[in-house]
Amino acid sequence: MAEPLKHLVGLDLVGQLAENISNATPTFSADEFKKLFAEQYLDLELMPRCHLVADCLYKVLPKDYLTALKIILRSLGPVHRSTTDFSDMSFLHLPFSLFVGKYGLEHFQESMAAQHQITQRFTAEFSIRAFIEHHPEKSFELFQRWIKDPSPHVRRLVSEGTRPRLPWASRLRKLQADPSPIIPILEALKDDPELYVRRSVANNLNDIGKDHPQLVYQLLANWQKNSNTNRDWVISHALRSAIKRCEPQALALLGYKDATSIETHDSSIAPNRNSIGESVRINTTVSNQGSTRKALMIDFAVHYIKANGKPRPKVFKWCQMELGAREKKVLSKKLNLANLSTRTHYTGTHRVDVIINGQWSYLGEFELG
Repeated sequence: MAEPLKHLVGLDLVGQLAENISNATPTFSADEFKKLFAEQYLDLELMPRCHLVADCLYKVLPKDYLTALKIILRSLGPVHRSTTDFSDMSFLHLPFSLFVGKYGLEHFQESMAAQHQITQRFTAEFSIRAFIEHHPEKSFELFQRWIKDPSPHVRRLVSEGTRPRLPWASRLRKLQADPSPIIPILEALKDDPELYVRRSVANNLNDIGKDHPQLVYQLLANWQKNSNTNRDWVISHALRSAIKRCEPQALALLGYKDATSIETHDSSIAPNRNSIGESVRINTTVSNQGSTRKALMIDFAVHYIKANGKPRPKVFKWCQMELGAREKKVLSKKLNLANLSTRTHYTGTHRVDVIINGQWSYLGEFELG
C-alpha cells in the first residue's frame, strides 16, 4: 500500500527547507522553525501540514513581508524543466506559495512575481486563488501575459489556478457563478504544445460543465469545427464527468448519438443470489435494428442498496464500439461484490440497467444476502 501523501511533508522535508533558507540568510532561526513544526504536525493531513510550515515561516522570518519574500526567493531550488517527472522534494516549494497567498495580498506585484517563480518549481495553483478573489481585474489582466509565457508551468498555473472547483482548494464562487472571464484563457491554451497544459484546460472545462453544461457544450462544438487529434483529446477529457452522468449532448459531441435502433436481448445475471464477497456475471446481446452503422458507448448501472435501505445507482464503463446495420454482439462483464474502502455492500435486491448512448433500460437484478 502506498504511503499517505501527508508523509511527504514531515521532519525531513522541513529540515531541508531550513537548510535552504539558512543558506539564503545566516540569521534564520532554523532550530526554532523546526521546533515549531515538530510540536504541531503529527495529527495533520497533507495540506494542513503545508499551511503549518507557511505559518512557522511567518513566525521566524523577518516581519516585513517583502524582506521575508526576498529570502524565500533566494532559497528556491532550480527551475523544474520537466512537465511529467516530479520528485517528492518538489513539495519543498508548496509552503512558499501558501505563505505568499496568506501574507502577501497587500503586495500584488511582488507576490504575483514570486508565484511566477515558485510555480516553476511546484505549482502555485492554490495560492493564486486568493489573488483572483481579492484582485480579480488585475489578476486576469496579468494572466493575459502569462498565457504566452515560455514556461509551461506558468501557462498551466493560469488554467489550473482559475478552476472554479479545484480539488484541495476552496471554490472560486464568483467564477463558479459566472465563468466568462475564464473562457478567453481556455481558448488561448486549448492547442498548447504541452499535454500538461491541455489537460489543465480540460480539467477547468470539466469543472465549469458541472454548473454551466450548455456553455461548455457550445464552446466545445465550436472547437470541433477545426479540430485535430490533440484538441479532440481535450474535448473528450473535458466531457468525462458529463459522459459519466450519461448526458446526451455530451455523448453526441463525441459521436454517440441517437440509439433508438439499438436493442438488447438474451440478458442474464448469474448467479441470481449472492453473498457479499462473491461476484456476478452480467451478460447481454446488443443488436442494431437500423439500416446505418452506429457508434455506441455502453455502460451499466448497479442500483446499490445503501445503509438506509434505499438504492442509489453507480455507473460503470462497459465498452465503446461500432455496430453495423443488423449486426449484433454479445457482451459480458464480471461484477465484484467484495467490500472496498470506497464501497460497502448491503443486502437486498440490486437492479442493473444498461446505458447505451445515454439511454437507460432495465437489464435485470440480483439478490445480495
